Amino acid sequence: MSREINPEKDKEESSRICYQCGECTAACPLRRVSQFNPRSILYNINAGFSDTDSLWNCLICENCQIVCPQGVDFPAIVLQQRQKQELNRDILAHRVFSEIADFMTFFDKGVPVDFKGETEADSEYGYFPGCLDYLDLFLDVGVNFHEIGDSAVTLLNKIGIRPQIVSLKCCGHDVLFQGNHEVFEQLAAYNTKKLKEQGIKKLIVSCAEGFFTFKRHYELDDIEVIHISQLLSNKLQLADEERARNRDVTVTYHDPCALKAYQLYEYPRDAIQKSGVKYVELRHIKDNSLCCGVSGMMNCNDMSKALRMFRLAEVKASGADILITTCPKCLAHLNCLKYETERSGKEEEKGYDFEIVDLAVFLGRLWKE
Repeated sequence: MSREINPEKDKEESSRICYQCGECTAACPLRRVSQFNPRSILYNINAGFSDTDSLWNCLICENCQIVCPQGVDFPAIVLQQRQKQELNRDILAHRVFSEIADFMTFFDKGVPVDFKGETEADSEYGYFPGCLDYLDLFLDVGVNFHEIGDSAVTLLNKIGIRPQIVSLKCCGHDVLFQGNHEVFEQLAAYNTKKLKEQGIKKLIVSCAEGFFTFKRHYELDDIEVIHISQLLSNKLQLADEERARNRDVTVTYHDPCALKAYQLYEYPRDAIQKSGVKYVELRHIKDNSLCCGVSGMMNCNDMSKALRMFRLAEVKASGADILITTCPKCLAHLNCLKYETERSGKEEEKGYDFEIVDLAVFLGRLWKE
């Protein structure tokens, strides 16, 4: 059900068009904290050399592809190569989520969908919350992930949409990134069939990775995949007095890697600025944004922690009261570092005196005030 992957074709293509200019390596976030080198990996793949460790370190953040003058799809090549190798499960940051995805393939049941808000059984709009309740169950990072779903449905109601809440299985993002294409195909087949059976014409997701996976790796034919920020940017309106009340709040935004492929940069920013807050940008944004450091729930290590420290240092320098993102994984990983430093008791490690929240939660809380 997913986009066909042909390792040999891409290997031949990359060999023909890559001229080893090094732009990819210069743009790579991992290069800031390691000797990771996309150019060398591509050269080794084309030369037939094994480069196993480096393949599994890649964040698949899209930065290399964005700057490549030849248009080499390095992230796709990495995914293809991972399919041909066996995953070392020791590198999984939270193995339980991969096991849940695998477990789901044995049962005709999707994720929990008990969220607040008004729904409509025959709506052409379907909202998929993703694996929010599983994140709540297994991650202790000071975040209420369920609130994202509650806020998303409430906001959709505010702009005149009463969606079906579709109980799909995990979208399969992480198992795909981990090279487990067999499990991914089973999840994609179930989800595609379910969406068509329920008559969904417009699939709304609040998770950046879900948006990327459904849009890039599923074949949904006439079903339009929409990130919630696209709707909120166009339709959400706050009264002047509500906007005035928010002027003393300074807000910034972290671009998730999963939205880079479709350059969904302006919609979240527009939705934030419509609330009336003071908006400031971080140093690295949009195409040049820094990854949160953990991709596909793999490699939560010193390198990923260093990347998160870079990112939170930028937030601190911006003077923002609130950092907003649209990816539950970014929310988890950035809050994890913040939460860890707050609990450490070391005065020199404190200083992340800002809140990190999801876009839907931020806007949903404003409506409640």
